[in-house]
Amino acid sequence: MKVEKLEGTRDFYPPEMRFRNWLFQKMRYVSELYGYEEFDGPFLEKFDLYAAKSGEELANEQTYVFNTRGENPERIAVRPEMTPTLARMVAAKQNELRKPLRWFTIPNVWRYERAQRGRKREFYQWNIDILGVETMDADAEILAVSIALLASLGLQKGEFVVRLSNRYYLEDLLKRLGVDLSLKEGVYRQIDRIEKLKPEDFRANLQELGLSAETVAQLEQALRERNYQDFGPLKELWERLEDYGIADYVEFDPSIVRGLLYYTGTVFEVWDPTKKFTRAIMGGGRYDGLVEVLGGQPLPAVGTAISDVVLEEMLKQQGKMPKLERELDVFVARYSPNERRQSIAVAQQLRQAGLKVELGVLGNSMDKQLKAANNSGAKFAVIVAPAELERGEVNLKNLQTRAQQTVKLEALVAAIQNEF
Repeated sequence: MKVEKLEGTRDFYPPEMRFRNWLFQKMRYVSELYGYEEFDGPFLEKFDLYAAKSGEELANEQTYVFNTRGENPERIAVRPEMTPTLARMVAAKQNELRKPLRWFTIPNVWRYERAQRGRKREFYQWNIDILGVETMDADAEILAVSIALLASLGLQKGEFVVRLSNRYYLEDLLKRLGVDLSLKEGVYRQIDRIEKLKPEDFRANLQELGLSAETVAQLEQALRERNYQDFGPLKELWERLEDYGIADYVEFDPSIVRGLLYYTGTVFEVWDPTKKFTRAIMGGGRYDGLVEVLGGQPLPAVGTAISDVVLEEMLKQQGKMPKLERELDVFVARYSPNERRQSIAVAQQLRQAGLKVELGVLGNSMDKQLKAANNSGAKFAVIVAPAELERGEVNLKNLQTRAQQTVKLEALVAAIQNEF
């Protein structure tokens, strides 16, 4: 019986695992560089947690949901994102936690959506959040650490752009245009889709909501002009971006809206400026109300997230994928089955010294074992043979230079370490 993997999931063979580990190492390094601590939470949560964040309809559409067994079944969700879990955890111990909170995590998450380029149903996601800071210092720091991560992966200025807006700016704009704020969410939804809609469809949708043709034209002009000069929070944020030296990476774009029930101020997305990658690389913003919604006290918060799938696609597109070879120090080969015990002892001796060792165990000929050593990625081969063993020695071969020498067993570790 042949069983296929689930649609939208991935198998991680050793080469894929090397990339994943490399990527996670970069994420952890940059996060800790900025003073953030790692946390984690459960893979399963009550469905109500996501309905509180996204609305029940959206949560139903994108979330794997099932009911527990028993007389009083509960509705359970496989986590589609991590921010609601973060907010729940903070609300549970809010008074015990040192503020501001600087937390990051790299969870495995699941979303029921169509698999396509840069999007899978199962993926890992770097989340980084700061909670407890009302000022734009928090927004700027999240942007700085986000740009630092992309830079650490080899992406340079001009290969990505941060498009930034503010939900309060949009609300203020609608007020100035005389739009009834009860229509706000519907208008935001159309603005969020502006690049996917034909201009005539965008205008028609807004007029169906109740906006006049004149108001729609004024709104389109404001979105094109991208002028935030009179809006204080954005002016303050840009000053902070200048302080961090990252203002050149960021552009104001009032068409950036993101979710409807989540963000309360700054919102941003990272894009490929060439538009070869047709969706946002990264997204985030300020969500000051979420901890309170989940039973905590009011607590300002800013965060962002990015998928490992998206990052891999971007690195491939830019020709920045790292060449990650297997890391193995030594391959231990034996002349014949008679040297089995001695070859195991040599391998253990090297491992105790902290060297990564693969032991030949198939009982193949020496030629085949040396071929296996070359294919293993090891830097050295140690050959355990009877004649040398009688003298307390083994043969050490540098698989890169092809140089070979005879070494006393007690000096073997030092001989290998001296070659590094």
